[in-house]
Parts: sequence; structure tokens; C-alpha cells
Amino acid sequence: MELTNFRDLGGMTTKDGKTIKAKALLRSGELVNLDTATQQELINNYHLTQAIDFRRDFEIQERPDDQLPGVKIINIDILKSANNNASLDDFIAIGATDKVDEHMMSIYHDLVLDKNAQAGYTQFLQLILQNNTGSTLFHCFAGKDRTGFGAALVLALLNVDEDQILQDYLQTNQDRKAANDVIIDYYRQQGAKQAALDAMAIALYVKPEYLQKALQLINDNYGDIYTYAQQALNFGAKEVQQLQAKLLE
Repeated sequence: MELTNFRDLGGMTTKDGKTIKAKALLRSGELVNLDTATQQELINNYHLTQAIDFRRDFEIQERPDDQLPGVKIINIDILKSANNNASLDDFIAIGATDKVDEHMMSIYHDLVLDKNAQAGYTQFLQLILQNNTGSTLFHCFAGKDRTGFGAALVLALLNVDEDQILQDYLQTNQDRKAANDVIIDYYRQQGAKQAALDAMAIALYVKPEYLQKALQLINDNYGDIYTYAQQALNFGAKEVQQLQAKLLE
């Protein structure tokens, strides 16, 4: 299937021996310019009925998701009120490799603690619960940061261990390599300076310490993922049980 950074979270196991249902929860990069075969596979094989787009408004205006038959697209602008974007233009503007990690850490800080981001992830979790007609796919541009934390959040609430969560998170580096090479080559041809290309080459991938930073912020500020969900996301024990009942077998 020609969809960058796509994977089904089904098959992952929980600490208490349960398994995430196949074809229920999907993650990817943007759903833009998909070929017919990919569209048909998403609809007919993965039974996709809901796509959640975490991108900024300007990202969607520039590259709107494809309209897939029977699929409802919902935009949740996770970083709307944050000081940072996770867009390519942001990374190009940085233009220095030594500032990229600092910028990425700041993004993950906002993903966890920014009030708008928290409201967005609350809506995301509720939409998963409310979808009773098929699978839910969630994505941003690259499917690595906004989507990566969203995946980690759901997996943690499903009681998946941190090693598996991190393994899924880092899978992005393998799944995005070809697409990242194309992006960097494009900007090189457009005359981008080498410093900007080097910064982009770092920013287009994920590092374990980015997600570990987010999880540490949750523990430092709330104690654990379930307290974070209840206090920051208004997603309490009842909703967590419903999520587990819906997605686990």
C-alpha cells in the first residue's frame, strides 16, 4: 500500500496478556494523492470510516486530505495555540542542527502540557470511542510527532508496555526514510542552504528521547498516564475501560 508511515496498531499485546484488535486503530502520514489501490485497501480491507487529521489549518489548505468514499475526516489542530509548529517550514527556518533537538523537545512539551493540545487529544480519544462503524486512522503531516504522541497515549492507556510503545514510535524512522530522502532532495534543488538541509534531516526523523521526554513530563506533572488522562484530558477510569473494551481482545 502506497501510504507513507502507515501501520495497523493491531496485534500489539498488553501487560495483562490481551491483544489490540486488528483493523481498528491505524496511524500514518497525510492522506494526500493516494492511488486508487491504496484508497480501496483502506476502505475495503481496513474498513476505514474515520480519519483524524492533526495538522495545522495552513497545512491542510496547502495539502488537503483526499476525500475517500464513506470516510469522515475530522481536523483537530493539536498545536493551534502552541508556540511551536511541527511543519517543514518551521524546521527550515531553524537552519542549525544544534537547535533542532531543543525545538523538538519544546514541541513534545507542548504536546503534553499545552491546553489546546490536551483538548485535542481528549477529542481524539472520544472520537475513537464513538466510532462504531469501522476503523479509525489518525495522522499529521509525517505521522511522527503529533501522531507519534497520540499513538503512545492510546497504547499506554491500553496498558501496552513502554518498550513496545517506543518500538512503534521508532518504526517511523524506517517507514519514512524514502519519503524523507525525496523531501530533502526537493529542498536541495530549490536552493536550500546546507545548514537547513542538515537540520531538516534530523527533524524528519524521531529520537527515543523525544517520546521519553513526553512520558517523563506526564510522570513528573501527574504521576502516571491514567491520572494525566483523568486530570488533563477529562478521560477518566470509565472512559479508559470503554477504550480497552473497544480495542482489546
